[in-house]
Amino acid sequence: MTKLPVLYLSCETEALAGPSGQASLRRLIRQDLVVNSVAFITSEKGGLQPEIFHQCGEGALARRLQSDMGARGFDVAVRVSRETLLEVLTESMMQLVPMEVIELRLNTGMTSERYRDIGHCLEALRDQGVLLICLDRLDADGTNASYHQPHDSYIRNLIRQWEDEQRWVSAMSKSGLRGNRSSSANEKPVVDPTLCVLNTAFSLGGMKAPQRLFGFSMNENSQSLAGYSWMQ
Repeated sequence: MTKLPVLYLSCETEALAGPSGQASLRRLIRQDLVVNSVAFITSEKGGLQPEIFHQCGEGALARRLQSDMGARGFDVAVRVSRETLLEVLTESMMQLVPMEVIELRLNTGMTSERYRDIGHCLEALRDQGVLLICLDRLDADGTNASYHQPHDSYIRNLIRQWEDEQRWVSAMSKSGLRGNRSSSANEKPVVDPTLCVLNTAFSLGGMKAPQRLFGFSMNENSQSLAGYSWMQ
């Protein structure tokens, strides 16, 4: 089975659910790709631990992810979601009903390394028909004044810095020298939900910069969809 891409999306979910949003999302996924299930990775401030919300399906993917994350030291509860937005969004995006749709909702306050551990835990799903969508939800109430869009230099420079650090870690490990695997920045708690999701997406993409940057205007209200995709 072909490895599925990893998507990082930044948008108001209400705009994504509209006709323009659905059409834009369909442009991001090749029609010849086989997608059995979809896992959304989101984040919100607060919370004590990550949670898995089962949207639809038998729950096998949710239970497997709970077990895999438990093996890495994450205490993750599985709950049945009362929201249908992500399920409806997936059906319209894929133009079919997937076997299962789940949402992995991350809490803030862990270190960058822990969010990347979650990405490493999910990475194998890319080869097994699970589409991984890292969704950075924006509020529709206009409170995103300090938010950095994916195309902003701040985010682009941050990803470039992460990639350079990873190359250095790899070089040190191959040299046989002992190097500090995590910088002081990676040991600090991450309090920004955007960076929680972005760290997870970065590790899902193999600790490399994304291969594609995209952006679409959604409607006359200046709502837009922007993001990255990792194809390799």
